[in-house]
Amino acid sequence: MSSIGAALTPSRLCPPRTLLAAKALGPASVVVAAAHSETALQSVVWGIEFGIVTPILVGDLDRIRALAQAHGWDLSAARLIAAASDQEAAELAVGLARAGEARVLMKGHLHTDVLMRAVLDPAQGLRQARRLTHAFHLTWPGAARDLLISDAAINVAPDQETRRHIVRHAVALARALGPDLPRVALLSATEEVNAAMPSSLAAAAFIEAYGAEARGLGCEIAGPLALDVALSEEAARIKGLVDHPVAGRANVLIVPNIETGNALFKALVHLLHATAAGLVLGARVPIVLTSRADPAEARLSSLALARILAGAPPVDG
Repeated sequence: MSSIGAALTPSRLCPPRTLLAAKALGPASVVVAAAHSETALQSVVWGIEFGIVTPILVGDLDRIRALAQAHGWDLSAARLIAAASDQEAAELAVGLARAGEARVLMKGHLHTDVLMRAVLDPAQGLRQARRLTHAFHLTWPGAARDLLISDAAINVAPDQETRRHIVRHAVALARALGPDLPRVALLSATEEVNAAMPSSLAAAAFIEAYGAEARGLGCEIAGPLALDVALSEEAARIKGLVDHPVAGRANVLIVPNIETGNALFKALVHLLHATAAGLVLGARVPIVLTSRADPAEARLSSLALARILAGAPPVDG
C-alpha cells in the first residue's frame, strides 16, 4: 500500500502533528544516498504524496526503477542520478547538499560510516565549526508528551564542550517543533551529586558552567536528574522536587553517554512501539540518519522532522 494513510494507522505511528507542520512548509529538496532500498523509497513516496519532499535519488537506478515498478510507485517527481558504489552515492549526495541543490540529506541503504565519511570530508563535506550531534524524536501511543533524546548515535562519551553543542542543537530542534518550552534534563542515576557517580558530577559541572547560556537559548535546564524524576511528576513530588522547572516535565533528555541513549531509545521503540525519528544536527543541512533496519514510518517521520528543521533559523555557535 503506497498511500500515506498506511503511515498514520495506530500500528504504524507517524506523528500527525509533525507531518502536518512539515506539510505546511511545502516540499523541500531531499537527496537520498544509495536510494535503492524498499524502505527508503517507501518513505520517499509517502513524502511526495504528503507534499513534504522533492526527491533526488542517488544509487543503482536499475534497482530503483525495479522497486518502483514492483510496488506501483510513481517516481516521476524524482530526479535520478546513477552511482556505481555506496561510496560514490555518498559523495554525490553530499556534493549536491553542499552545492545547495538539496536542503536535506538522507541515508539510504548504505553503512553509516560510509555516509559520514563523505559528510566529514574537510574539503567536500558538510561539516561546519559546530560539533555534529544526533537527536531522536520519539512518539508513541498514549505518551504524555514527545521526547527528544540526545546523543544516542554519534558522540560516545561527550566532554563538556561537546555536551554544550548537544544541548544547543537539541534545544533548537525542540523549539522548531512547536510552542512547548524545552525542558532539558541532564540524566544520571540520581538527582544528588555523588562523587562516586561521574555522570552526576558532569551534569552539575555543566549546569554551573553553561546553565545560564543554555537558558538564554529559550529553555529550562537542570541536572543531574534520574529518569523517573525527569519524567514523572509523582516521582519528583515524592523526592521533594515540587514546582520544579524541569523535574516531572522534561521533554529533552541529554544522556551521559551513547550506551545510555542507545538503550533508552531502543527500549522505547521495542517495548512501547515508539517511532524514533533520527537526525544528525550541526551540518550544513539536516541529515536523516536511521538504521537500515528501521521501518519506512520512522524514515518518513525523520523526513518530516528534517523538513521542519530546514525551515528554522540557523543555530549560531
